[in-house]
Amino acid sequence: MNQAQAKIIASSTAGDAAVASAARISTTQGSALEIFARSCESENNAGLIEKVAASGHTSTLEHQFFTVAFDNVSVCTEEFVIEFRLGSYTVKSRRYVDFTDAGFCLPPLPEQLLPDYKAHMQSLFDDYAALLECGIPKEDARYLLPYCFRSNFYCTMNARELLYMITVMCVGRGSYFPELKALGESLKEQIRAYFPKLPDLFEKRFPAGSDRYAPPAVPACPQPEAAQGRAELLHVSPVADALTVSAAFNFVSGSQPADPDAVLHGERTRELEMIWAQFALRDLSLAAVTHLVRHRMQTVLVPQVTQAVLTQHYVLPESIENNADAREIYTAAFMRNADVLNRMLPEGLPAAAVQYFALAGNQVDVLCAMNGRELLHFMKLRTCSRAQWEIRGVAVDLLRQLRLAEGSVFDRFGPSCFVTGKCPEGRLSCGKTAQMQEIFGGKL
Repeated sequence: MNQAQAKIIASSTAGDAAVASAARISTTQGSALEIFARSCESENNAGLIEKVAASGHTSTLEHQFFTVAFDNVSVCTEEFVIEFRLGSYTVKSRRYVDFTDAGFCLPPLPEQLLPDYKAHMQSLFDDYAALLECGIPKEDARYLLPYCFRSNFYCTMNARELLYMITVMCVGRGSYFPELKALGESLKEQIRAYFPKLPDLFEKRFPAGSDRYAPPAVPACPQPEAAQGRAELLHVSPVADALTVSAAFNFVSGSQPADPDAVLHGERTRELEMIWAQFALRDLSLAAVTHLVRHRMQTVLVPQVTQAVLTQHYVLPESIENNADAREIYTAAFMRNADVLNRMLPEGLPAAAVQYFALAGNQVDVLCAMNGRELLHFMKLRTCSRAQWEIRGVAVDLLRQLRLAEGSVFDRFGPSCFVTGKCPEGRLSCGKTAQMQEIFGGKL
């Protein structure tokens, strides 16, 4: 088994000079370039940065960026990391890449459970391969991948967010999971090469830990059952309609209220940020959660992965439902996974290891809030015919509910080809622009 690791592979070329310049500019005479030139020659940058950060002005750290390679970590770690909103992520796609030989991570387990754990996890990869042999697309076969499978991805963050993430991994909610804590401790030592004392400062100012973040005890798993994902609109701006957008346009420009279409197609769509919606996505698979959280400009609450194990709901793709051999393999895998877990729990399986038994097709409920501008972006991508079918289904369901608002500006929301009249997919276009415009121009 390859060792899971996180390594800083790149950082801003200006290094501490940029951060020190930001620390100096508000209290120092001179232009921005003059202050930067002096900071490049200064030997006191580190001390200044630590002094300013200690006084609470940590925003200066945002001028330094780091790229971290997460190598052969569990997908549970990936799920944890991408929860940090001020980061950029690039992940190996499970829709297009064959994960038959991806391998899996070993959580800390009692020695007597390791053989059973290894055999079971390998059996799930064998089932994944069997689904591919049955002609099931990779994007549907991936629902059988256990959440201990190895993930490889890149993450870029500014220094402030990276230090915060490291702190959460070392002494916050991540510290309950040995894999996360070990990766956090490794990153903490790496970032000391840039900011020697700041990791300790961040930990000192971090709120005391709370047992509410500890992985819940799982006495037993219920019988797995298939469930249909759905969207539930909880709240929308009281006047989330054309009048709100027009009024915002008028306030900014001083002109007559605008046609919402002019706002949607303009270069500056900030008026849409004055409307917002709160919604829940019920029974969304862990795999589909990754498509949702890529949208950075939202508030999103995703349960810890263990919750997916506690409920034992799972998605049943149409391609598998309509294939008798594939369906037998697929449903049996979910049943066997729950049985193995229920057998191991009374034998000493740690609560922190339960999350590794979640399958990518297991489902959770997710709570989101987006402003109108991000909702437009979300709909343009996720109601497109090329979007992954599960996230597309809940996106269309949500749009259908949003359009019920009287005089709703959401009538103009939909895939890019509907909103702009042009498909951005190039040679990968579905070629059905006219049909999509007819569908989304109707009542859905």
